[in-house]
Amino acid sequence: MGAFLDVALPAFLLVFAGAAAARAGWIDEAGGKGLNGFVYYLAMPAALFRAASEGALLQGFDWRLAVAYFGPTLVLLAAVEALGRRTPVEQRALTGMGACFSNNVFLGMPVIVAHMGGAAAGPMTAIIAGTTVLFIGLPVLRIEMARGTRGAAAAAVGRVFANPLLIAIALGTLWALLPWRLPGPAAAAVDLLAAASSPAALAGLGAALAGHRIAGDLRDSATLCGLKLVAHPVMVWLAAGAVGLGEFETAVAVLASAMPVGANVFVLAQHYGIYERRSSAAVVLSTLAAMPLAALLMTVFRP
Repeated sequence: MGAFLDVALPAFLLVFAGAAAARAGWIDEAGGKGLNGFVYYLAMPAALFRAASEGALLQGFDWRLAVAYFGPTLVLLAAVEALGRRTPVEQRALTGMGACFSNNVFLGMPVIVAHMGGAAAGPMTAIIAGTTVLFIGLPVLRIEMARGTRGAAAAAVGRVFANPLLIAIALGTLWALLPWRLPGPAAAAVDLLAAASSPAALAGLGAALAGHRIAGDLRDSATLCGLKLVAHPVMVWLAAGAVGLGEFETAVAVLASAMPVGANVFVLAQHYGIYERRSSAAVVLSTLAAMPLAALLMTVFRP
């Protein structure tokens, strides 16, 4: 419980503060988008670049981590798609994404690194990179192909690889392989942006959640929350044990998989005009439910 009070509770309080500010009108819709744009395009890429440029990804990458995290996540995605085979392909794609796409950029990275220490930055960077490619790329590809827009599918997948988070990770990893270091002023600027990533991400998440509504078929949304917050971490934990992943990496992987449904699920639903109310409800409900879950898991998985 001490870990939750010291790390997770302050993080969730920042989320609630962001939501309260949005509800009070202190952060309007444009301001919330601007804050989250700052996090997504500047602050979090700076944090990921810094971690990757210091060799965190190269030193922290373990093939067993990839198998333990992405193996069961892909199985879960396939299982959800198979169980929903009577529903439209577009809806199945987004439901599967919701069951396995963790909010690790805005919530997982700040909370897990604060709890587990700086050594968690490497595994988290790898998880964020793989998640972005697989669990944004695959649903987008499925939806575009189902709609018969193959050219659009290729363009959409291309945009996935143009993601600022992936670019930052790639550039940081490349920089780590070179014998150079950033000049003092540039390094200081990166550090300032990286330091802003956690509080801005958490407050921005709250502001974004304030605009979501709990509506639609709540049974469907609750089922999605159960898959995301219970089935996903249990499957990752079992896979980590099966491949002999170290205790530290196992803790990071399980905590990452136990993060709530990522807001990108709703973003894609809104973009394609499908599954909007249910995905919005799933984002809100899973974020609320993640707080007691974090309290439990942080007592079990410690640095």
